[in-house]
Amino acid sequence: METPVSLMIILLAFPVGFLMFLMVSLSRKKRQANLLFTQGIEYIKLLRTLLTYVQQHRGLTTGFINGNLGAKPDIEKIAIKIKRIMGELDEAGDWIRSNVKWSSLVDHWTRLGITYLQGDADKNFKQHNILIANLLYLIDDVADVHHLSKITGDAMDTDWRYLLSIAEYIGQVRALGTGVAAKGECSSVLRIQLNHLRNKIASSVDSSWPDKSRVEIQQLLRCIETQLIVDHPSIQAGDYFKLATRCIEHVLDQFDRQIDRLQYYRN
Repeated sequence: METPVSLMIILLAFPVGFLMFLMVSLSRKKRQANLLFTQGIEYIKLLRTLLTYVQQHRGLTTGFINGNLGAKPDIEKIAIKIKRIMGELDEAGDWIRSNVKWSSLVDHWTRLGITYLQGDADKNFKQHNILIANLLYLIDDVADVHHLSKITGDAMDTDWRYLLSIAEYIGQVRALGTGVAAKGECSSVLRIQLNHLRNKIASSVDSSWPDKSRVEIQQLLRCIETQLIVDHPSIQAGDYFKLATRCIEHVLDQFDRQIDRLQYYRN
């Protein structure tokens, strides 16, 4: 009798033990996935803030180089904010601290932060563009590694990474336009660049966005057409910078909404 009983115990114990192991393993994997997701959201929010500051720095320095010397205090304040947020990102986790793209970005910014003092507007603009492009690539990496994806199933949702691209189109328009307004003239090269970006922005505006967002972006597009790419630009650099900044904020509000939805559906 002892052998069959022992065999039954073994036969029962094996599947029970296997199920317990499976449950513990799945629970651990879920916990790890949640931690990875939470860390990714933290990175995305910090990188979004850094992106905003670097874009502002590009616009302000372009205006400064072209004659808007009153922007110097604002440039210095933004530089302090960039340094602070980079420090927060360094402290946020091992993944980003050991990331080669992040190290390269920090090194690039160290040099770029004072490049505008050389007075070369074109070089300043292009170097900022390179840094921002690499920052967007890093955000893509965070999204892939930490399993952050678009919420599907809602026709009103837009891919949040695409929203950052739209914000960058407006950011470039803000920088170039601020330079034109500060200098009081628009070269043929700048007219082509501004027109190209203007068309990209116009084709990117989503009809589902709030009325205020769409109205203000349309106001920016009209401003470019009637007050910038003309023989005698007629808008002050500071006023143009503020208008373009509000438009960027409208787009980034949509971005923040998408990130909040990601967290909501994950939880």
